[in-house]
Amino acid sequence: MKKNENGFSFIGVIIALTITSVSIVAILALINTSLKAGNKGKMSLMAAGLAQEGIELIRDMRKSEADWDDWYSSVSSGDYLVQHDNGSLLSFSETPLKLDSNTGLYQYDNGTNSSFYRKVTLTKVSANEIKVLIEVKWLFQESWQYLTAENRLWNWK
Repeated sequence: MKKNENGFSFIGVIIALTITSVSIVAILALINTSLKAGNKGKMSLMAAGLAQEGIELIRDMRKSEADWDDWYSSVSSGDYLVQHDNGSLLSFSETPLKLDSNTGLYQYDNGTNSSFYRKVTLTKVSANEIKVLIEVKWLFQESWQYLTAENRLWNWK
């Protein structure tokens, strides 16, 4: 006589557990990748803001001088640091920007070191043009990320 057995076989249970395990691992890997992409996007957006701020600060320095020739003669081609509360160019050094917890602003004087470094490169192209190149770099998952922005200032008056 043949017995009618109900239930799952051992091999069926092993196959079901394997499929479930692979699915869970894939979902967790997708979540991890999404979180990393979100963090990278956030850091890239902050770097873009710091690059734009660098350009605006140089433009403001130019606007504060009434005469192009005076401003042109006061700057030299080279690498510099610049921050929002200092109206002058600082000698370049590999210094991280600091995040001031009181104001939420990035600067070199106060706060805790951030992941961001900003370099301003001024190049005198001609007597009527200065090229402004901003490079922002930051460490993300053990590799350096770079963002550059460029602008030109002209003697248009």
